[in-house]
Amino acid sequence: MLKKLYRHLFCQPHMERRIPVLLLSVILMGMCVAFFEKLRVGTDPSTVLNLSFAQNVLGWEGLGTWQFIFNLILLVIILLLKEGRFIGLGSLANMVLVGYSRDFFKPVVESLLPGEVESLLVRGGVFIPTTALFLVAVAFYMVVELGSAPYDAVPQIIAAHTKKIPFAPIRIGYDTLMTAIGVLLGGQIGLFTVAACLFLGPVIQWIADKFRPWFQ
Repeated sequence: MLKKLYRHLFCQPHMERRIPVLLLSVILMGMCVAFFEKLRVGTDPSTVLNLSFAQNVLGWEGLGTWQFIFNLILLVIILLLKEGRFIGLGSLANMVLVGYSRDFFKPVVESLLPGEVESLLVRGGVFIPTTALFLVAVAFYMVVELGSAPYDAVPQIIAAHTKKIPFAPIRIGYDTLMTAIGVLLGGQIGLFTVAACLFLGPVIQWIADKFRPWFQ
């Protein structure tokens, strides 16, 4: 059992590429979330859900601790369903680093962009590259195939059991549902939230097709 677990976690081809890309991706995702919050353009569906629950239900300002707990609950459910093939080092990295990276970078972003950011030129100049960086970071974190965060594993499991439906529309529907729940809990959405719901699935699919050979 231990040998099987070790092979599952550490014996993928080109781990010297996979692990650095994984860690960089999840840290960048958290940093981008801090910028989106500052610009008031909404965040990705997972963060809309978790941030609204943390702040409006639990009264917590930080994201990291609740996001970890939420994904831990989903992780237990996934393991009980015997879908552990979707879980790995990437699952743990995402569970821990995305939320706490957001919490770390939030005061850094505040110091870089003090006060309310009203200038459309500044907002656009920050929003466009940050959105591109976030979408690419999410896609690469999934392409390295070291396991998905439990939140991201759910649409993958659904896609694996409904093979006639491509992953992209499943991801769009899933993200839209999670966003709606977040809004009902008092979460804020914006331009980026809509962009993430519409484009996250297709971008992941495109990058996976182009760059997966790097890690095989």
